[in-house]
Amino acid sequence: MVEPTMNRPNPYPGLLEEPFWEAVDQRNLSLQNCKSCDHVWYPPGPVCPECLSEDWQFKPVSGYGKVIAWTVFHRQYFPELPTPYTIVSVEIDEGPLLIGGYCETNSKNLEVGMRVKVSYEQATSKLKDSWTIYNWVPA
Repeated sequence: MVEPTMNRPNPYPGLLEEPFWEAVDQRNLSLQNCKSCDHVWYPPGPVCPECLSEDWQFKPVSGYGKVIAWTVFHRQYFPELPTPYTIVSVEIDEGPLLIGGYCETNSKNLEVGMRVKVSYEQATSKLKDSWTIYNWVPA
């Protein structure tokens, strides 16, 4: 079965985010991990926010977490995103918070603490013919 491709706003990854988005493109969620203290963090930064070590790597994470908060957008901020759409804040099992779309048609079933897992979607934009974005679905 061919996965549908969605039109999404243009991605603008920063220098330190490129490995993150490269991993997502391979359908793998990877975050920075400190080699000195084993802390995992997001958003990416040049040093570990716990011990300030510059010795880090991008390392795969589980892709599971719990919903911390969400909002349903009824106003169309991007022409590529039809309303309504739901955005969730997820505390992944490794600790960091990640923000992403919630890919269930009924956001009324959402609740704080609900378990979710990462899912991936092929997308297009004005700048890229094809790229991958991550979203969240019930676990």
